[in-house]
Amino acid sequence: MSVINGLKVNLAMHHIDNKTTLNTIQGMTLVEVMIALVILSVGLLGLAGLQIHGLRGTSNSNSRVQAVFIASDMVERMRANSFELNTNLSYRNVILNASACGVPPTNCNTTNCSTSQLFIFDNIQICQSMAANLPFGASMTISCDLGATCVPNTTHTLTLSWNDLQDANIDVSKNSPLKTITLQIQP
Repeated sequence: MSVINGLKVNLAMHHIDNKTTLNTIQGMTLVEVMIALVILSVGLLGLAGLQIHGLRGTSNSNSRVQAVFIASDMVERMRANSFELNTNLSYRNVILNASACGVPPTNCNTTNCSTSQLFIFDNIQICQSMAANLPFGASMTISCDLGATCVPNTTHTLTLSWNDLQDANIDVSKNSPLKTITLQIQP
């Protein structure tokens, strides 16, 4: 009878002592199962992290697409209301904040509106679209490139800004970095 790694082994008959083997195997199996569970848990946490990262990326991509649609919609509305753009110069300094949109006084979808009523209606509709489709404090500014001395047919700049989903804990009031789309509008 020989002792190998704490097991009594009869080399002549290849017989293992059952008492020692069962106790050793049961203890090792429990430790192996615990280690396997720890490794599996870490792996599943990693997969969950990857899934969350992927969902954030998808949400941020969706926000960017929505921002492009909203900015393009505003440009088309400005071009459609060229009287307010070029004659009244109403778009020389427009600031829309998605947290304070309001309700249009006249529904220009169902009522004939003047150009100034349409200007107000379009701005409020775009603001409501930003509030519904963009996260965390979206805002839009439209300004005449010549500033206060804006004249008809002057280029305007439209800037649409928002925070992505990953930036939800950033305080916007402290000049945090925003995602931005800027368009130049030539009437």
